[in-house]
Amino acid sequence: MEDFQKQMVTMWRSSWETYVKTLSTMQEQGDKMLELFFTQSETLQDEAKSLVKDWVSNIKEAQKTYIQTVEENLKKIEDQLGTK
Repeated sequence: MEDFQKQMVTMWRSSWETYVKTLSTMQEQGDKMLELFFTQSETLQDEAKSLVKDWVSNIKEAQKTYIQTVEENLKKIEDQLGTK
């Protein structure tokens, strides 16, 4: 049973790392698209651009907090089961 638990946590870790890499890649592409949109669009005023950039910054901060929380909890589980 203990081996199964360790394998399960290892699978969770692997899935989590893949998710974080995918999330990071999508965020980078989204940032590039947003910058391209800002440079090519003449309809957005500076205030609107600033508002969108602040919104994106808040989302990134929330993502960072979420990732840190999950990492900490995964580490606790790994420590309890002795998988790392």
